[in-house]
Amino acid sequence: MIDSPLNRALFYAPAKLYELVVRARRILYKNRIFKTRRLRTPVISVGNLTIGGTGKTPCVAFLANFLNGQGYRLSILSRGYKRSSRGRVEVSNGRNLLCGPLEAGDEPYLLAKSCPGVRVVVDADRYAAGRWLEERVPVSAFILDDAYQHLRLARDLNLLLLDAGERLEDAAMIPFGRLREPLDALNRADAVIVTRSDRSFDRAGLEQTIAKYGRQQLPIFYATHTMTNLRRLDRSETIAATAFAGRSVVAVSGIARPERFIADLSALEMRIVSHRKFPDHHRYTQDEFFEVVSLARNAGAEAIMTTEKDAANLPDHLPEQAIFPIYAAQIEFRCEDESGLKSLVLRTLSVNRS
Repeated sequence: MIDSPLNRALFYAPAKLYELVVRARRILYKNRIFKTRRLRTPVISVGNLTIGGTGKTPCVAFLANFLNGQGYRLSILSRGYKRSSRGRVEVSNGRNLLCGPLEAGDEPYLLAKSCPGVRVVVDADRYAAGRWLEERVPVSAFILDDAYQHLRLARDLNLLLLDAGERLEDAAMIPFGRLREPLDALNRADAVIVTRSDRSFDRAGLEQTIAKYGRQQLPIFYATHTMTNLRRLDRSETIAATAFAGRSVVAVSGIARPERFIADLSALEMRIVSHRKFPDHHRYTQDEFFEVVSLARNAGAEAIMTTEKDAANLPDHLPEQAIFPIYAAQIEFRCEDESGLKSLVLRTLSVNRS
């Protein structure tokens, strides 16, 4: 975000132009000048209004595993942000991982790993990817990952995630704030899921903003992202997230909201002696991670804590001098009204579409 008065003045005109383009694009889709296409199979979309940090991946995994358990032949469609590959890539056929995080993108790769039995495909054109799957294999439902702004593909249920810590009433669009589009885009949502709702926030103010811009009687669900376990990367070992309470650790992250990761570690009473921050979706070099290991050793830390997303972006083979206890924090999506959310999803999929 841009804070200095000089930069705000320099970026004011480009920012207004960006907002104009966003609004014009929506109007073109609304008036069917740009065509929205529909798949034969029901589609559920999970997305947000801001740039990263609302916890889409754990939410998508929760929905995918639930529906898979209900017997749905499910496929996840994603664009595969910052992947090295081009075109369409099948990440998982529901039985095996078919590529790594470099080709898939870190988040689709994590979804493929955490959702056994679910197909995962990345493609910038998710309608084309959906049609490709419909012609090849039985599919009974699609989940679109990070697709709130992907207006090219119609959806049967549009789930919008909002972070409880975002003060929407004060929010601004990129580059002055974190909004991808204006707040009136709330009116496209069929339901809102407020994540990280276990933190202190202005619940009444958030609900007023949703009521102002969203549809009448828009369902609102409250959810948390709980750090449950720690997975040691060099061993087949998983321990409780509470195991490092009172112990010194170094944190390393390349995510959109690193402060949230630190807050989660602190809530588990870990002593964070240092935190190395990298850009979102950062792919680590061996030298970079060796520096982190050296930092941890010099600081007297007992372990390095990172995220599952960062673990997917580590080098395939770390040098021997970089061997050190490294743990990836596993996050679980939990909804306050879980039965209500599940019922909404199942009702959507059970409706016969003309």
